[in-house]
Amino acid sequence: EDRLRSLAEPLPPPRPGDWLAEHPEKGQTFRQYLAANPVRRSAELSTVYLCLVGAFDGPQQAVVDRTAEYLGLFVDAPVVTRRRLPTADVPARARRTHPDRGDRQFLSTYLLYEVLEPDRPADALAYLALTARDLWPGDGWNFVFGQADVRRRVGVWSIYRNGYPGPGGEAARRCLRRTVMAAAHETGHVLTLAHCTPFQCLKNGTNHQAERDDRPIHPCPVCLRKLVWNLQVEPGPYLRRLAEFHTRYGLDGADWLERAAGLLGPG
Repeated sequence: EDRLRSLAEPLPPPRPGDWLAEHPEKGQTFRQYLAANPVRRSAELSTVYLCLVGAFDGPQQAVVDRTAEYLGLFVDAPVVTRRRLPTADVPARARRTHPDRGDRQFLSTYLLYEVLEPDRPADALAYLALTARDLWPGDGWNFVFGQADVRRRVGVWSIYRNGYPGPGGEAARRCLRRTVMAAAHETGHVLTLAHCTPFQCLKNGTNHQAERDDRPIHPCPVCLRKLVWNLQVEPGPYLRRLAEFHTRYGLDGADWLERAAGLLGPG
């Protein structure tokens, strides 16, 4: 953490409508993270499982496949698609059309606690649902990009607000960036990482699209320390594997990851 201090970018004060303007949070130091007895990768918790909810067309499925590839690198563990849940199997009580905006939505808490948790394999480090339908978490909310439970090893996120990725080019890159970022963010919650408040980080809470797009796709030094401890990986090679993925698919962040790897040495 100290060796990467020069790469830590302070989080600017929140603007009206930003996450911290509406959800004041204190953040989480590394010591506080350890004291939280986090969910940790181990021989017993060794695999990430996916549940794909509803239909994905060809370009969307390509984003799903690349996101699964990224998750395997991010948690240094196998990623297995365990289940496909048709929209027709989601009950009416867990679906709605937004009363003002008209978005068709799934209830995220239904997916977390009635679909994923009862079906979670014993060796699941995380069991994650991904859908092309918009999500909302219940009364008082318009939508959420994603949601996770920091103890029950389940999470869900949506590509609905990420832009349509077809037929390729900039639209596909933007959709992949947003989807990969949501996957890493929610999986971080499953690993008991709280929102990051002092630095610009993929673990920043975000309240709207402009705020999300302003945030980096990589962790800050504090959150990276948590991940490296949790996953028990050598940080230099770990960061370089992530950087190679970023470079291959035209995502930003590879330079930061390579600089961090260089400062940490070969391991």
